Amino acid sequence: MRLRQIEVFRAVMLAGTVSGAARLLHVTQPAVTNVLLHTEDELGIKLFERIKGRLYPTPEGRTLYAEVERTFADIENLRKLAANLRGGRTGHLRITASPALCIEIIPLAVSRFVKQHPNVSLHIETHNYRDVLNTVLVKNVDIGFTFNPQPHPALENDVIAEGDLVGLFPAEAGDGLPPVVTLDVFRQFPLIGLHTDDPLGILVRDACQASDVLLSPQIEVKTNRIAMALVENGAGVAIVDQYTAASADPARVRVKALHTPLRFTVNVIRARHHAHSVVEQHFIAEVVEVERLIARAAAGRIDRAA
Repeated sequence: MRLRQIEVFRAVMLAGTVSGAARLLHVTQPAVTNVLLHTEDELGIKLFERIKGRLYPTPEGRTLYAEVERTFADIENLRKLAANLRGGRTGHLRITASPALCIEIIPLAVSRFVKQHPNVSLHIETHNYRDVLNTVLVKNVDIGFTFNPQPHPALENDVIAEGDLVGLFPAEAGDGLPPVVTLDVFRQFPLIGLHTDDPLGILVRDACQASDVLLSPQIEVKTNRIAMALVENGAGVAIVDQYTAASADPARVRVKALHTPLRFTVNVIRARHHAHSVVEQHFIAEVVEVERLIARAAAGRIDRAA
């Protein structure tokens, strides 16, 4: 049976008459009669008996109707699924992000997202810069979030936010410094630095070269989160992104603006020619909104001149 035949048969079962079925389907009575007769001819069985102007299902018709109802339930579920996919209310999303974005931005975005999209499942990974790119390239994830990605022929990237690097100092050392510091100030303390293959590490290195300031890290780390923890424990000073700084312990750390601003971008990256889903678009919008909230909190952590 074709779908149209199933629809007509079900409508006649529900209405009990050809005219009633025609009204349900918004078609003419002859159209219903023709489809019904053609269906019976194809099946080789009688589906209805006409008694006093009404149609009553035969035993074969009743048996067939039970299966038709199950089929219609499946069709309705299919329609709901399509509507949910169209509205971004169901699906599966695989995400990777740099560690600094996974301190507050990605967790808060996920928390807000799942409340609005309870039927969407998520897979979340955190990787250093190179691994974020590689994971997206081999399509182990749908989207990645990172800082200052270099152009790549197989990747698309879009800027979703901009931010600043800031200085982190142990409270005792920071209290003796002005609210805005130069790069030269960091030479007075043990420096905790990012690997220079990290985009933010490269940003600091290039700024030092432009200012003719030599900064040699005593401690080299792979993530800003580790750098922050080391500063909190008095191991030295660091230059980190504003989001990491926003999560530092205010009793143990002072956050200083840099005299020469070091700006970075936050980007979402995808494999080129990757089809963008509605779920992705909704999640990215959530990340953008959360970034604004965290950025405002970060601005409040920076020491200000009296």
